[in-house]
Amino acid sequence: MGIPNADGASPSMAQWFAMKAEHPNALLFFRMGDFYELFFADAEAAAAALDIALTARGEHGGSPIPMCGVPAHAKEAYLARLIRRGFRVALAEQTEDPRRRTGKGPLKREVVRLITPGTLTEDALLEAVRPNLLLAIVSLAPPKPVARGNLAPLGAAWLDISTGQFETAAIAPAALPALLARLDPAEILGGDGVDLGGWLSRRGADPVVVPRPEAARARLAGMFGVASLDAFGSFTDEEASAAAVAVDYVRRTQAGREPHLSRPRPEGGRGSLAMDAATRTSLEICAPRQGGDAAHTLLGAIRRTVTPGGGRLLEAWLQAPLTEREEIFHRQDGWDFLSSHAAMAEGLRQRLRAAPDIARALARLVLGQRIPRDLAALRDGLRAACDLAELLQGALPPVLSGVATDLACLPELAALLERALADPLPARLEDGRAIALGFDPELDAERRLRDEQRQILGQVQLDYAQRYGVGSLKIRHHAQMGYVIEVPAAAVEGLRAHPDLVLRQGMANGARFTSVELTELDTRIAAAAERAADREKLVFEHLVDRVLAERAAITRCAAALALADVLQSCARLAAGSGWCRPIVTADEAFCITGGRHPVVEAAISGGAPFVPNDCDLSPGRRLMLLTGPNMAGKSTFLRQNALIVIMAQAGLPVPAARAEIGIVDRLFSRVGAADDLARGRSTFMVEMTETAAILNQGGPRSLVVVDEIGRGTATLDGLAIAWAVLEALHNTIRSRTIFATHFHELARLSFTLPQLQAATMRVKDWKGGVVFLHEVTQGAAGRSWGVHVAALAGVPAPVVKRAGALLATLEKAAPLTESAELPLFAAAQDRALVPAETVAEAPDPLRAALAGLDPEAMSPREALDSLYVLKDLLSSPDEEEQLPLKEC
Repeated sequence: MGIPNADGASPSMAQWFAMKAEHPNALLFFRMGDFYELFFADAEAAAAALDIALTARGEHGGSPIPMCGVPAHAKEAYLARLIRRGFRVALAEQTEDPRRRTGKGPLKREVVRLITPGTLTEDALLEAVRPNLLLAIVSLAPPKPVARGNLAPLGAAWLDISTGQFETAAIAPAALPALLARLDPAEILGGDGVDLGGWLSRRGADPVVVPRPEAARARLAGMFGVASLDAFGSFTDEEASAAAVAVDYVRRTQAGREPHLSRPRPEGGRGSLAMDAATRTSLEICAPRQGGDAAHTLLGAIRRTVTPGGGRLLEAWLQAPLTEREEIFHRQDGWDFLSSHAAMAEGLRQRLRAAPDIARALARLVLGQRIPRDLAALRDGLRAACDLAELLQGALPPVLSGVATDLACLPELAALLERALADPLPARLEDGRAIALGFDPELDAERRLRDEQRQILGQVQLDYAQRYGVGSLKIRHHAQMGYVIEVPAAAVEGLRAHPDLVLRQGMANGARFTSVELTELDTRIAAAAERAADREKLVFEHLVDRVLAERAAITRCAAALALADVLQSCARLAAGSGWCRPIVTADEAFCITGGRHPVVEAAISGGAPFVPNDCDLSPGRRLMLLTGPNMAGKSTFLRQNALIVIMAQAGLPVPAARAEIGIVDRLFSRVGAADDLARGRSTFMVEMTETAAILNQGGPRSLVVVDEIGRGTATLDGLAIAWAVLEALHNTIRSRTIFATHFHELARLSFTLPQLQAATMRVKDWKGGVVFLHEVTQGAAGRSWGVHVAALAGVPAPVVKRAGALLATLEKAAPLTESAELPLFAAAQDRALVPAETVAEAPDPLRAALAGLDPEAMSPREALDSLYVLKDLLSSPDEEEQLPLKEC
């Protein structure tokens, strides 16, 4: 339904029509007394979304006006539900005090705020430990097709008005999906002509006007009080325009009020580990897969923070791991020091528990939301900061020394707020008693006058009860009539006869009267209460001004609290069994001893112990071909090594006995691919698209973990693709790689690819079944155990039995033994794809094993074991445990 014509509307509804015309894409919350009311299509949409009654009020154009309403005191609960459903809400408040108005007509109302997913500030609408980002995307290129490979750059700017975070980046269009996956913005502005993929639903409804770069730079410089935006770094024209778009949008949503923002930081992705959207989804770093539990993410498994700001900072570290070693060492030094000073770490943790979210409290005060409890949050947060600064004494690493300095910057403001604010505080300033008794003498005097007048009411009530002979007579306050006399129905007729009383309202169980004396008393009390309220508001505004004058220092203090929380969280994590400080190097080293998957280990705590595994992808053995059956732990092994890299480069402890990792510039994880039906892509197409991204973007400093490339098509096609990709990773990309596959035949490439090492997941054949040991060992799997896994999964016994019989028949008809070759392997190599020097005939495995033995260096036990292995190679190709195909 469109917006109806305003002709013939009442004065109040004429206001509604005017405001609705300015905000056609938002639900209009129209303040009417103690309620926010919605009309026409807004009412119908809100009633359905909130499951509240849809009624009607008055008529317009001869038809009833649909209407619904929500109580003003409970608006946040209703707003939260609407925002989660994707609505935007325009908040129209009464800006005129009905007690002080002198003219006629409706009360003045204005839209004081536009509430959108990316501009939330209320705690009830936000997740405490997650940022709430608004992202603007801008292209300055003309709207016409651009040649492939010469795409115009994009400008991106993201901010969080609830904390002040403000960053920008210049990116290629191909990098946008990775940026979206990292930021997970609540709302997106712009992006015209850009493929937003699955993020399209978060795009704002209003059209975006992109300012010219010169105007954007001048506007931002003026906002931050500098002559040039270059004072904060080097911004591209696209970045500057995107930043201006984001700031202008926030100003509009806040009715022109300036938000509290940190100085913009250009190129927010510089110096960070690159991960695309598929990798983030695969690894479940901070967000679970659709329908998953947030506790089963890396963030959920390792978070030991105790403050909202610390939780947000830890997530930011995991979303953008570093590639600059000095900054990594800086972080490591902080938590490593705390882990060796357990008493200090525990003291930090206990004091941090008392620190509220001062960053978000400050943001609300800057935007004009005068909530007493936000001042209280700053009071408590600054006091906790002072206590923490006292604890952080002595010789400290630079990161903790900086934290201590920023925490100790505002002791006078903390003391002022402690003296000024009452305890407990009211939810609203209008409720009174926000300022402590004794802080402001003038306010105390006004309160005494108000309270003395109210005390007179008790005596007046007693006098009236005796004068009129009604023991149950009460004096009560009514919102519209002021102070009135209430009597039960039996006394009404007797009081009607008194000439000094005026009947004001009849009720079912009694009546209300007033008198000249009571009216005068009401006026005196109202005047005293009004003077006290005005004075209290003045004192409160003075305190807010003092806070806003220190906003820069408070912002630094909030950042220091968050950093202290993350460092103590890391120290607490490192104190657990089997965590270490990783050695981060500038070369291509990669050697993890006793590595574990932190999420899986946390999920099985209390059960069977997690089986740790080593992983060595150092130069000379940088490509691991991992075989083994399903359920044996291949995917867990792949993911755990990728997560260890993320944690190490985020500056965190890692779950391993020892870890040495050369800086990784790009991380690719392809584990557990799924289809993308919404975009018309099958599972195999998704797999090939992601494989293409690895081959086109990977390099020698990348880490690649891939699982079962080629599984989604015919066996020979899949084997050919897997073989070609494996060779490309070895010969061309030269990245550190773990390549998991069920194509066991690929293990023979270890004879032709010198950097390839074969590894397998150990299993045991036990009484006709299979036991998974979850250990990675050298060598290659001899069989897939697929039928056994089907039995474990609960496939009906007749089907399992039939599958076993068919497998035996197929193996007899075309045995894939070590000496048998698929046509693919017997065919000539494609010289354009495989260098000539890498092509060689695979030798007999038995001869190769014999050639690798050194009888002079073997003990009697080793010689006996080798005889058994040689016998197995000769007679039992299905035996799982084999001699390594190559010394690794």
